[in-house]
Amino acid sequence: MDRISRPRGRSSFERKPGNRLPRSITLIVCEGETERAYFEAARLRLGLRPAEVVIAENTHGSAPISVVACAEQKADEDGGYDFIFCVFDRDAHESFSRAREKINALAGRRMKPLPIQEIISIPCFEVWVLLHFERSDATHGNCASVIERIRNSYLPDYSKAESRTTNQLMARIDDAIDAAVWLEERANTNGWNPYTSAHRLILHLKKLASEPAA
Repeated sequence: MDRISRPRGRSSFERKPGNRLPRSITLIVCEGETERAYFEAARLRLGLRPAEVVIAENTHGSAPISVVACAEQKADEDGGYDFIFCVFDRDAHESFSRAREKINALAGRRMKPLPIQEIISIPCFEVWVLLHFERSDATHGNCASVIERIRNSYLPDYSKAESRTTNQLMARIDDAIDAAVWLEERANTNGWNPYTSAHRLILHLKKLASEPAA
């Protein structure tokens, strides 16, 4: 989705000696700290500046509908954003479907549609973590089973939002993209469990990083 929001003022990014204007501004709102830590590491790895990729603090709660509410509130801050991503899991969340419907409504409304899209994982973000090491479409009953697989086979000390683990994952990020594309092609045959679209956000960041600086 490459919807561009209404023209936005960049008063907070006015050119100063030695500064560059951002190529575009992406807002990422995550369900939890693990996701925030991962995408912050990806931002740094790709050489993107905080003025270009804003990984917001989620002040509304970890439920999927709360992630969307937070993104909607922040959408107009600093003149708006060119791209907005809501990152959340299926897991056992009651509001998973409602959050997806809300995103579609915000993106499709006639007046001031938001350039917003979902980045989801089923059952949880650890599916994306696991894809850094293997291609597997084995169904997981819950997030605990995914974490168990990661710990038993690849990262014995795996812990959510742990910087050492995140740095290890960065070295395998291209493997994860390939595996996620493979898994996405199998989604209709495996009942969308497991599934993740996290690679779409990484591909967006890689594309942004490849564009000429303003």
